[in-house]
Amino acid sequence: MPHHTIDQGKLHRYLSQHLLGSESGLNHFEAAKDTWAGTAHEERFNSLWKQVEKDQQDLESLMDRLGFSRGPLAQVAAPVAKLAGMVNPFNPFRQRKISAAQVQLDVLTGLLNAKLRMWQTLQLMLDEEPRLDRGLLEDLEQRALSQINQLVMLSDETWQDRFAPEPAEGSSGAGK
Repeated sequence: MPHHTIDQGKLHRYLSQHLLGSESGLNHFEAAKDTWAGTAHEERFNSLWKQVEKDQQDLESLMDRLGFSRGPLAQVAAPVAKLAGMVNPFNPFRQRKISAAQVQLDVLTGLLNAKLRMWQTLQLMLDEEPRLDRGLLEDLEQRALSQINQLVMLSDETWQDRFAPEPAEGSSGAGK
């Protein structure tokens, strides 16, 4: 049996917790797809959702490679995490032109930053955990950075819509 300088139980819990977070995160991106449907940014959110889904699959494959299954907490909590993402407490009415939409973008960026830190933390373990794949982790890090940049660009391009004064009462133009 190989000797590990990394506590495998702790690593398993860490990855299981990130996998659980990815369940919620994927649903937060699904909610964002709904928010931005029918706009010039719809395809960007469709693409981001697909990218995040692929990252989640890569995390599952990485866990399989390490011999880790979904932890019992993750199995029990996964439906709750999915529900949290579907409910979208940050922007429940899926409106793009309110400050809650900015909060939604900020939360999505935070989720991506958490994922980025996971990939970077795993890279720190490469010398101690030979089953980790350096090339894959570097690719996942670059993908996370790209996803963060995509969201930041969208936020920067659209912030004025969310913070513009509301039209005077009696005029049309409220809503999304």
